Amino acid sequence: MKKSIRKILVCFLIVLPIFSPVANVYAVESAPILNATSILAYTNAQRYKEHIPLLSTNALLSDVARKKMIDLFARQYFAHESPTGDSVSDLAHDAGYEYIVVGENLALGDFGSSKAVVDAWMNSPGHKKNILSKSYSEIGIAVGRSMYKGRYTWIAVQSFGFPKSGCPNVDPVLKKSIDSLKNRLDIYEDIALMRKEQIERAGITLEEKKMRVDSYNVVVDLYNEAVEEYRNLVAQYNEEVGEFNKCLTTTFGSTKSA
Repeated sequence: MKKSIRKILVCFLIVLPIFSPVANVYAVESAPILNATSILAYTNAQRYKEHIPLLSTNALLSDVARKKMIDLFARQYFAHESPTGDSVSDLAHDAGYEYIVVGENLALGDFGSSKAVVDAWMNSPGHKKNILSKSYSEIGIAVGRSMYKGRYTWIAVQSFGFPKSGCPNVDPVLKKSIDSLKNRLDIYEDIALMRKEQIERAGITLEEKKMRVDSYNVVVDLYNEAVEEYRNLVAQYNEEVGEFNKCLTTTFGSTKSA
């Protein structure tokens, strides 16, 4: 299982025997025997038994799961990566879901109930790990029945996620301010060096030297003020990064910078 902060794809597949008769139906359709609401209920029941916080439904992740299910039927494949290389992380990005980690469970077969789907996942170590993972706080679920490789069958998709908003934000504007201030410091430093060379140049009068010293001191004052501001901004930024990393350590057990 691959796992990395910001962009994580946890891939586990389950394929169950298919025995349904062939039907000439190609559009995805829903039936009450399996539905997203009951799959979520059975999924959260498993987390409740392990004293793990329940998953909440996220509309964007629901869209991710729905698009995945439709794509599986439309292009007749069963894998976490599409024939064109798209994965759950790509679908989440396209849907506008800003995440730290995402993952996915897939199921295909003649399931008799929503409970049967969740039971099948729970009997698979990889799928079970996704369902019981404390790294996820949100979920989107899609389920449908349609034609797959000549047979009429079910596909269920669980799209898991932990949103970027789940950890303290590291202000991107603050980082830009630090970079801008660093550029200003570089300019002040270049000017100060140039002024210092002018002061040390031979053949100038005492009055000229005094003027150049005054000009040099003005630049030095500007530089020192900018240095103090720079240090304060860096300290603030590092504090925010520290809080973000602390959240990652608590949630995922590893530390990465933003």
